[in-house]
Amino acid sequence: MSTIVLHSALEDVDYSLIGGLLRGIKPDPILKVPEWAEQRRRLPETSAEPGPFRNSRTPYLVEIGNKLSATDKSQKIIFKKSSQVGATELGNNWCGYTIDVSQCGMLYIMPTAELMKITSKTRIQPMIDATPSLKEKIPPSRSKEGGNTMMTKEFPGGFLHMIGANSPVGLSSIAVRRVYGDETDRYPGNVGEEGDVISLAETRTISFGDSKKIFLTSTPTLKGKSIIDNEFESTGQRYYHVPCPHCGTLIVLKFDQLRYEVGKFDQVYYECQECRDHITERHKTKMLQHGEWIPLFPEKEDGITFGYHINALYSPVGWYGWSQMAREYEKAQTDLAKKITFVNTKLGEVYEAEGDSPEWETIYNKRENYKLNTPNAKVCLITAGVDIQKDRIEVEIVGWGKGKECWSLDYRVLIGNTETASSPVWEALGRIVSENFVREDGALIPLSRMAVDSGYNTSIVYTFSRKYPGKVIPTKGQDEQILMVSPPRSVDTSKSGKKINGVKVWNVGTSMIKTEIYGVLKLQKTDDEPYPIGYCHFPQYDQHYFKGLTSEKMALVTNKKGAKVYSWIKEFERNEPLDCRVYARAAAYVEGMDRWTDEKWDQLLVDSLDLIPSSPAAETKKNKKNNAGSDYWRGR
Repeated sequence: MSTIVLHSALEDVDYSLIGGLLRGIKPDPILKVPEWAEQRRRLPETSAEPGPFRNSRTPYLVEIGNKLSATDKSQKIIFKKSSQVGATELGNNWCGYTIDVSQCGMLYIMPTAELMKITSKTRIQPMIDATPSLKEKIPPSRSKEGGNTMMTKEFPGGFLHMIGANSPVGLSSIAVRRVYGDETDRYPGNVGEEGDVISLAETRTISFGDSKKIFLTSTPTLKGKSIIDNEFESTGQRYYHVPCPHCGTLIVLKFDQLRYEVGKFDQVYYECQECRDHITERHKTKMLQHGEWIPLFPEKEDGITFGYHINALYSPVGWYGWSQMAREYEKAQTDLAKKITFVNTKLGEVYEAEGDSPEWETIYNKRENYKLNTPNAKVCLITAGVDIQKDRIEVEIVGWGKGKECWSLDYRVLIGNTETASSPVWEALGRIVSENFVREDGALIPLSRMAVDSGYNTSIVYTFSRKYPGKVIPTKGQDEQILMVSPPRSVDTSKSGKKINGVKVWNVGTSMIKTEIYGVLKLQKTDDEPYPIGYCHFPQYDQHYFKGLTSEKMALVTNKKGAKVYSWIKEFERNEPLDCRVYARAAAYVEGMDRWTDEKWDQLLVDSLDLIPSSPAAETKKNKKNNAGSDYWRGR
């Protein structure tokens, strides 16, 4: 009788009411991230390798995936890496694992909201659609159940919230157990004056105690400015050691052990640093399968935080080959921007500027005797960089030619009060915007782009820029930004308390550009060789200009939080020439110069020959009227 009563009672239970409770008290799954990926994940047809996910392709990611698993006691994993090593798929696996078998609140951060939307659309949603166990847990985006938007995926027991690092609201309004920070070195240094992104994100996990997980990944950037490098330096620094197929010694693959002859890149091989025998790329698959992570500083490991580093030499066969890496290295040796990119994205290392700032005397002694405001026949692009001060506007006009060779065409200082939009000094700057320059061969070259620093008298700079849409761009220096120039963002401005049409502001990676400028300023020209890529020419400016151009240096300082960081500090008070050159370079970047091939430059030169005016003398006369401030840096 009692059995019958018990059966009847169980039939009356509504299990849907206690489903949440059961999910909340269930233990974490024994299944680990790599096991989940191999057993359940399917790569979509749009993938380079569609079908079941295989850990054997990237065995070096297995240990990191295990650390990300709920059963592991680690709380923070740092992955400093190159491109082409599968790190993005590891992050996707962690997201899928969280949705499927280890449900909780998870925050996924990318540098910008725009990039996060693209990632959600092209990576996260296709993973969900292609993997049955994920698709059944997340309703279609148009479902009445809701919970599936581009930036949020809700599922039983948790959610995946995806945001851009430029969103202070998204970073401060939610508590999560897990944080996935991808491409951390592209994050803004300060979010809405609330603090750095990593600290804000970590704060979101505090209430979860020992069960929290934070995964930070990125290709590094500049020494002292790299978030991922600074985080990695505080860990035991694990490197993936693989066995030499000849002597069996566990070695770390390093680029300086790659051997090849320029022009014969298909014959590249790796020289074992122990037995000196030759290792070809066909050995790599087996080497990766038998590799292991070994910390460089095991005494620094605390069982909670782990740091990993890997470079593109480890990229699986068929993804990114040693021959291609050698080719890119050789191309980068004559172009500083490409060299920085190679070091960051292929070696997975920070770029460290060579030595201190250039000696101003050395550049001063290389001055040339050419006519101001008269580009030579190589110039086919002209940009201007503008620095705003209270009582003056300083402008450098720079001509650019093939190979990013450049000439300072003039440095002008426009004297006047800049704090009112109606001041004549702004009219003088406006005349420069519409200026054309008569080249030595008679071709008429217009000023293509002017970049104006909006850090001072911001609203007036915006007002001025709005008069010349596209041609004049307001800029804002971002020392931590590793892109030379990031995509523009619209900023609302106000007048008399009312919002007026927004203006697009371009963020400029000042540290990145200064690093490049100092690198090219050190270039030397030999008598029997062509000018190196990026070589800078200067007219007969006086010593004050060159002191200003080299006025800053990178030094280790203590920030407001008491941490030691690298920062640019002044050695000479007047640094306007350096600022103007930075913004002139940024203007050239926006114009597209960094994407131009040699063929593009050649075509621009051909096209410019069609721009020879009937009366070049008249244009020259007009220019002389506009550049009355040119003597500021000569004979002071």
